[in-house]
Amino acid sequence: MNYYETLYIVHSALEAGRLKDIIFTVEKSLKENGGEVVTTEVWGKKKLGYYIDKQKYGTYILIQFKSDGTKNNNFNLQMEHNPSILAYMTVKIEEDSIREQTEDLDAQIAGKEAKVSRSAPVAEAVASDAAESKEEPVTEAVASDDAEESKEEPVNEEKVEE
Repeated sequence: MNYYETLYIVHSALEAGRLKDIIFTVEKSLKENGGEVVTTEVWGKKKLGYYIDKQKYGTYILIQFKSDGTKNNNFNLQMEHNPSILAYMTVKIEEDSIREQTEDLDAQIAGKEAKVSRSAPVAEAVASDAAESKEEPVTEAVASDDAEESKEEPVNEEKVEE
């Protein structure tokens, strides 16, 4: 038996209950094709590097499984035909690359939703800190302008000499 991992991106507008259903559907499809799920990790909602199906964000999910590899094409075909899955990639991995399942699926989904809702107050705090610290770089910029002027003067003198 070989070890594989599939990273797939699910439409970000799905709520937690529907996301869980999609994860169970993917795991069921994997078991029907002779695979055995080892680890499932929900990485959470992230910004995509480029638009996929006119979507800017997606929920990333990593699933690691054990399979003989003969029916991976069927599994990939089912992933391709699932309209909620924006993209996926399956690769073969070594046994020592298997991650340990630390949380159950419900805790992972609930944890990722809580982080998203808590990130707004943190962003506001960072913005207010940045607004307060804007005064300091202005004095540094003035000092650096003086240094640049002193560097320019010898350059002008050399040009005159030549």
